[in-house]
Amino acid sequence: MSRARHHISSFKKEFNKHIITFITGAFAFVAALLWRDAIQKSLVQIKDTIPNIGILADYLIALVITIIAVIAIVLISKILKTE
Repeated sequence: MSRARHHISSFKKEFNKHIITFITGAFAFVAALLWRDAIQKSLVQIKDTIPNIGILADYLIALVITIIAVIAIVLISKILKTE
């Protein structure tokens, strides 16, 4: 009987851990969508101030944002790295 309780307790702990991870991920996803919208609106305003910039601007902006994102990911990874 003790062994069954141990398995049930272990399952509950694991279940709660995954629920917390799921909820945290959901909040992170919503925050990412809000940031995406804010960044998109800002970039549209920038593009609107420069007439006839066209599709080249889309690629240039995508490249700049990608570089910024990679640098941010590397920096955050180094800051949060635990050994």
